[in-house]
Amino acid sequence: MKMNSLNNLLAHEIMDLYSAEEQIIEALPQMIEKAQNQELKRTLSEHLKITEQQKKRLDKVKKLLKESGAAIEEEGDTVCLGMQGLIEEGQKMMSEDMEPEVMDAAITAAAQKIEHYEISAYGTACAFARELKLKDVEKLLQQTLDEEYEADGLLTELAVGGLNMEAEGGEEDISVRKIPEGRKKGRTAARKTTNRSNTSGNGSAKKSAKSTRTSKSAGARKTTSRSKTAKSKKSRAR
Repeated sequence: MKMNSLNNLLAHEIMDLYSAEEQIIEALPQMIEKAQNQELKRTLSEHLKITEQQKKRLDKVKKLLKESGAAIEEEGDTVCLGMQGLIEEGQKMMSEDMEPEVMDAAITAAAQKIEHYEISAYGTACAFARELKLKDVEKLLQQTLDEEYEADGLLTELAVGGLNMEAEGGEEDISVRKIPEGRKKGRTAARKTTNRSNTSGNGSAKKSAKSTRTSKSAGARKTTSRSKTAKSKKSRAR
């Protein structure tokens, strides 16, 4: 089909996303089954339900686009090759011989790659809908985009909150883990800047205090001088 307008391009993107959601719905049960961490299982299970709702939401978007005059492709004519590649890569990874903790980290990474693809795709579709002033379409797509951001955030919390460390094979205190050299340099530079700032601040404070003492001393001398002059004038008057 020839795409000669942004409206038709958006319709094509929607069918591509529809294919992506279908593939995700098919792939998630295996990821859930392979996951050992209960929180990861729960997060993926909840997102499967959300994904099913997102697919239904795309049905509404397709109807709205058809009403706007866009040419809608038949289901099955479009296959999202990007999502297909990500899922195949994840399945290949899950077929490897791994420790349960390492498998959880691998599943989380695979799931986040999928989320990042969807965030990019839905973000683009939202921008097209906004340009075309298709407010109802944009609203539906934005709702899904927000859900994808939330899902990605939850997976990140799981990964950095313990899954990655468990896969590393240790129960060390995070506070004593080695800091990468780049971060060390950054912290050192920050400390130097802070020290210079503190030194400058202390120097200014000393100067200010000295200035105050000098001012008070000068004021006292002036007061004494005025007092002596007044006494002298009274003496001459008598």
